Amino acid sequence: MAMGKKWAELRVPGRGIRRGFLGAAALMAALLVVVTGCEPLGGSGDGHGEVVRVIDGDTLVALVDGEETTIRLLNIDTPETKDPDEPVQCLGPEATEFLTERLPAGTEIELEYDEERRDRYDRTLAGVYESASLINAEIAEAGLGVPVYFAPNERFLRGVEEASERARESAAGLFSEQSDCTLPGQLQAQSAAVDAVPTTVEGDPAGALSEAEGVLEDVEVFAAALDAGDLPGLGNDVMTRPLVVPYLTGLREQAHRVQEDAQGAWTALDSLKTAYDEEQERLEEERRKEEERLEKEEQERQEREERERQEREEREERERQEQSTPAAPPSPSSGGSSSSGGSHGGSSSGGSSSGASGSESSGGGSSEGPGPQGCHPYGPEIPYSEDGGYTGLRYGMPGGKTFRKCS
Repeated sequence: MAMGKKWAELRVPGRGIRRGFLGAAALMAALLVVVTGCEPLGGSGDGHGEVVRVIDGDTLVALVDGEETTIRLLNIDTPETKDPDEPVQCLGPEATEFLTERLPAGTEIELEYDEERRDRYDRTLAGVYESASLINAEIAEAGLGVPVYFAPNERFLRGVEEASERARESAAGLFSEQSDCTLPGQLQAQSAAVDAVPTTVEGDPAGALSEAEGVLEDVEVFAAALDAGDLPGLGNDVMTRPLVVPYLTGLREQAHRVQEDAQGAWTALDSLKTAYDEEQERLEEERRKEEERLEKEEQERQEREERERQEREEREERERQEQSTPAAPPSPSSGGSSSSGGSHGGSSSGGSSSGASGSESSGGGSSEGPGPQGCHPYGPEIPYSEDGGYTGLRYGMPGGKTFRKCS
């Protein structure tokens, strides 16, 4: 198949030399069994098999000596997909798919063993070759698994470690920043979120500050999980293997730098928020004082208008009262009555006149005392003459428009 040809191009250094000696080694092992009765290295010797199916990224079932045998690939560990107590780990399905396409059912494989042939789950432990290429190392070079050492089996460890180093250098699989679930991918996403935090904000920075706080919390959780080795919680349990520790050390340092950047971004926004709130308080105080000033001016205006209205009403009321009040009678003047040389109705033969003292005669003359019949003059005596009218004295009213005569 296409995948088989593609991955057959990968070779483990020294594999050709080892294969050249395989026949001789097998013959020597057989001789040892016959002569000494001891089992050769790796149990009953290396063997052949035919793939029946793939279980997960590092486990398959093959027909070996006519029996279905579960084979666990040595010195490689891929993300978990079958553990009922754990969630599917990052790139676990991809590792399973890789091995399924690389070794489809019916593919002939060669098996090489190490000191221990079986694990505690009674699986056969082996290095699996197809077309002279070590599949254990191919998985590591694709970044879909990491080197693992369970003593005493280390026969394929060096080849797997070298392949894993190439995966790290090329940022493949579990070492890629392009996948959302890998550790570098998660860190890259958080770093991008920190870079997206604005340094300046128009208006209220509350929204930006809240987002920055969320970013900071995510980075802190991630960094804390790395520090504590809680990688299963990050979906990367396979990265807890001891041989990946140096890589994780560098990743932790990167995570702490991103955390510092996130803290700095949050602090800058928090300062902006503080300054914004203080400015809003100052503006609010100015608005309050301006409102109070305008309110006071309006109150003073209303009070002034009310005073003017009351004064106007009082003045109008006084004017109405003055216009409706009748003129007071003239006050009496002091002195006797005036007499004239003769009487208007007739005179006595003796030329003397008789009558009440202070009476006014038609002949003229005036008295400054009260006039006859209670007439009280209230102005100077003014001669009055008009054709066809009364000729005599009158007492003037102010303005000379009205008068009241005494007779």
